Amino acid sequence: KTTLARLLARQQRFVPLNAVQSGVKDIRQAVDDAEQALLTGELTVLFIDEIHRFSKTQQDALLPWVENGLFTLIGATT
Repeated sequence: KTTLARLLARQQRFVPLNAVQSGVKDIRQAVDDAEQALLTGELTVLFIDEIHRFSKTQQDALLPWVENGLFTLIGATT
């Protein structure tokens, strides 16, 4: 799953997270990093493995950034 996502991201910045091990703090860090990368014209692909394990709070933390297009989200599940 991760390899496929990396191939799709190719020339973009690739940020992998695992929903089992990541929390809202990790999402906020990914958002901050994506905003900084965008300042230099670099696009970000955020890959979240096991995305079905995210809680509602974690999903809500992602929503505004997915909607405004700050990064491309690829979510993988079982």
